Amino acid sequence: MMLRGNLGRIFAETESLPRVLDVGGIFAPLNTATHIVDVMPYSSLRGPLDPNRPTRFSPETFSQFDICRKPWPFPDKFFDYSFTAHTLEDVRDPIGAAEELMRVSKAGYVEVPSRMRECFHYKHGYLWRRIIGRPIRVGWEHHRWMCERSDTGLVFTAKTTNALFSKNFFITVEEAGRQLTPEEANIGLFWDQSFTVEERMIIEPGAVDKELARYKKQALAQIRSAH
Repeated sequence: MMLRGNLGRIFAETESLPRVLDVGGIFAPLNTATHIVDVMPYSSLRGPLDPNRPTRFSPETFSQFDICRKPWPFPDKFFDYSFTAHTLEDVRDPIGAAEELMRVSKAGYVEVPSRMRECFHYKHGYLWRRIIGRPIRVGWEHHRWMCERSDTGLVFTAKTTNALFSKNFFITVEEAGRQLTPEEANIGLFWDQSFTVEERMIIEPGAVDKELARYKKQALAQIRSAH
């Protein structure tokens, strides 16, 4: 799920830093994190990202906290580095969470699934699956946001049922001619001091369908040109 190719750089940048925060990583925490903040309790902790590396966090440096609440229980620029992977797309307020992330940290790494992956039906035989009533596998139903990279940061677009279930708006593997690469399916952002974060607002009547159709056309052209 993660861009594993970025882990080497992340470990190299964090292993000697005194304070490293993992945000929302209770199920696969960063080994070099000294602190973790997550809405789940410490008892939910699972194995770290790299089972062959030692870990630095402990129950004493764990904070059970809803990251959509402000402020987080840390001073400004308390952490030398923060890490969050596949968390912001899940929460109700990724804008506020990202703002707090930047407030409490000097630098860091953010990873989210791409909007392209969020509107991609990766199972073969879409028509057959629909005829016999098999599930339509488009992105992840529990994600609240579709994420894109901007020149300076991230853009979030709220997901709708249209994006999940209308063939006019999602891409099948047959249309694409292949599966997505990890780099197409994920966005990895290394940042220093700050990055921009914004929501794409779609409020005019009929604008949601137009935006989803526009994006499908753009993404499909991008996939085919890179093949």
